[in-house]
Amino acid sequence: MRAVNSLLVVAVMLAAALTVGPLTLVPLAAAEPDKPALTLTTLAGEDFDLGRQRGHVVVVHFWATWCPSCIDEMPQLQSFFEHYRDAGVEVLAVSEDRTQDIDAVHQMMRQMKMTYPVALSHTVSRNTFGPQATLPVTYVIDAQGVLRAELRPRTQGVTEVALEKIVGPLLKGAGR
Repeated sequence: MRAVNSLLVVAVMLAAALTVGPLTLVPLAAAEPDKPALTLTTLAGEDFDLGRQRGHVVVVHFWATWCPSCIDEMPQLQSFFEHYRDAGVEVLAVSEDRTQDIDAVHQMMRQMKMTYPVALSHTVSRNTFGPQATLPVTYVIDAQGVLRAELRPRTQGVTEVALEKIVGPLLKGAGR
């Protein structure tokens, strides 16, 4: 059984690499119940709890205003959100900027026309994603709360096409 599961994982990873490019993907059939936790307050003052997002596919994007790769990905993330929010996709951006840089975060939000929720990382009360050693990093969580993909610029950065290829099957699996 383990050999079959291992072959399934390899097959899915190869298929993903051929269609989207290399990325860290947890295959649907072989996923362990890795359900990350994230609880925080957004800059709009709203409480966000990843555990309460069941039924929605959630994209969590860790970024900073001083990170050129982060800024490069923002228009793609915004476009993806505009196309998929009505399909049950939630996007949350967690800035790693310092509290004293809140004005720069707000300026970036306006400049990039970000309409999805944004929070500062130090408003997090629970985070099992752990500290982010490099930025940006984007996680995709399915409607059952299971971590399904991790995107980083060195392997597969955030593009609308990459997100569609990951999220599309998750939406179908959620009955949307």
